[in-house]
Amino acid sequence: MRTGKLPEHTFKRSVINAIRYRNQDVSFRLAVGHDGAVFGDMVTAMATTASYYIGHEIYAYENAINNVIAAGGAPFAVSVAVMLPEHSEEAALRRIMDCLAKRAEVDGIDIISGDTGLVPTVSEATVAVTAYGKRLWSNRHKDVTSGMDIVMTKWTGLYGGALLANLRRDELLSRYPSVYLDKAASYMEYTSLLPELDVIRKLTSDNSVKIYAAHDVSNAGVFGALWQILSACNMGAEIPVKNIPMKQEIIEVCEYFDINPYMMNGQGSLLIITDNGKQLVESMLDAGVNAAILGQTAKSNKRVVTIGEEERFLVAPKGDMLNQVLYGQRVPV
Repeated sequence: MRTGKLPEHTFKRSVINAIRYRNQDVSFRLAVGHDGAVFGDMVTAMATTASYYIGHEIYAYENAINNVIAAGGAPFAVSVAVMLPEHSEEAALRRIMDCLAKRAEVDGIDIISGDTGLVPTVSEATVAVTAYGKRLWSNRHKDVTSGMDIVMTKWTGLYGGALLANLRRDELLSRYPSVYLDKAASYMEYTSLLPELDVIRKLTSDNSVKIYAAHDVSNAGVFGALWQILSACNMGAEIPVKNIPMKQEIIEVCEYFDINPYMMNGQGSLLIITDNGKQLVESMLDAGVNAAILGQTAKSNKRVVTIGEEERFLVAPKGDMLNQVLYGQRVPV
């Protein structure tokens, strides 16, 4: 199997179909387009990452928290499991935990439990984070109807573009000035959905905007996230690619590596299906969070993005462009 997110057919066949018991108290559970679970007022989600650069543990932390937010929760705590290769130094564990602890303190997130170990079958430090939240609103994929707005926050390819600007800086300096790459790398500051949560908290409290479904944009980029949220809602859509927010620095990094920015890890962006996209976008912008309406849902299985008069059909995610650069795994386009 390829590095990264499982193909949808593999996920269904070997993960979903393997689960035999389902507790009726769980109202939102593991499925295509569902990366969190809800039981009662508790929302939880999990993310794992292996070390190939300093600070990798923050990706797992943010991904777990972002999934809780997308599942309708306000995160308040995480548990952390750290698996280290045999003969690792204590300093490696201390660095990982210090990084997580400092970030959790800033975010007001409690690290409530965890597990650590030296594992002979592990070749790189691997961090698994499970996040817990209190439910704010409920995803209602089955209630999504034609003509609802699809809103996207921030910009596409944020995480992948920022990471490449950092990890491949020396290579990119052959084409771009350092100040330009500094700007691209700085977008790593936007990979948390906690700013979006503050807006959602206010809107759901006064019921001015109804959120029917949400999905974080991470592995496989915005094209993958669009497929998953529309698939979960059993809806179609026609999205003009010009409506998808993009940063020029991210485009330039992607052009250098000849990859599609819309199929690259976009952690930090959120897709939301709502009945009042205009109000949602205005509220996000007022709070300093970029947002835009991508298009509307349609009673169709036709899921496309348009580039002028050309149509590109969205398909189930088959990989992430970030992995194509880092691991040499070609992603079908």
